[in-house]
Amino acid sequence: MKLEEIIEFLGERVPRLEVGVLEKVKAFVIRDFKTWWTYRLWVLLDITGALTSVATYYFVSKIVTPTALVSAGYTADFLTFTVIGIAFQHYVWSSVSGLSEAIRDEQYDGTMETILSSRTSFRVFLLGESVFRFMVGSYFLIASLAMGLIIGAKFNLTLGSILSAIVLTILLIASHMVVGVLGAGAILKLKEGDPIVWAFTWLTQLFSGVLYPLGLLPGYLQWIGAAFPLTYSLDGLRRCLMNGEDLASAAILGDAANLLLFIVVMLPVSLWVFKVAYDSTRREGALGQY
Repeated sequence: MKLEEIIEFLGERVPRLEVGVLEKVKAFVIRDFKTWWTYRLWVLLDITGALTSVATYYFVSKIVTPTALVSAGYTADFLTFTVIGIAFQHYVWSSVSGLSEAIRDEQYDGTMETILSSRTSFRVFLLGESVFRFMVGSYFLIASLAMGLIIGAKFNLTLGSILSAIVLTILLIASHMVVGVLGAGAILKLKEGDPIVWAFTWLTQLFSGVLYPLGLLPGYLQWIGAAFPLTYSLDGLRRCLMNGEDLASAAILGDAANLLLFIVVMLPVSLWVFKVAYDSTRREGALGQY
């Protein structure tokens, strides 16, 4: 039998199956929907996020005069108030979420298991990843504050207020590294999405006074802001940068004390959560999976 006859014979026995474009698109949609719906918690968080955004700007709309700022203990400058709030909130959000993204990258690149199987402890690993993310975030923080100055924000700076702001920023970084470690533990187990960092971001925007004084919130909601370190960080930083106050102020000392308390209490908890997630993932042989 000639080669041409063999090809023709096989061609008749194995007809090609042509799949239309719509069928292929449908297959992609079904696949992606199944993947998306697998993480139902993330779906719920997406919906909640949209509702939280609406609530946030509802409270912002309540600020119609400088009176609310003055009654909260700041100078009557809403632009400076919001520049500080947005700059530092974005700073900690990008830095904390960056730690979770670093964990995902290590899993994706296949280096997570190699690093944590070496002599490098998970504490050193987390510290190294966290410090780098906050260093990168610092550039954007400085750029945001500089842009605020360009568009008209007014900072009342003295040597004491600048040094006090640096101390509060260090405490802000340390306290939010704790949040990042909790998120990293969630990433190890969930593999996709970080509900801790996501919830932290939206809840702090709503309850930590990023865009409005907490006094505008109903009394039964104001206590929620007391659970977040960003609340005390923003209050202290605004008093330093807007009012020119320093650590001699009782209010700023109180904010610093609350940040230290948060770090002392939550750091062991976050390291324990990460270790539990790490040990569990390692036992399952899923440390390098993503």
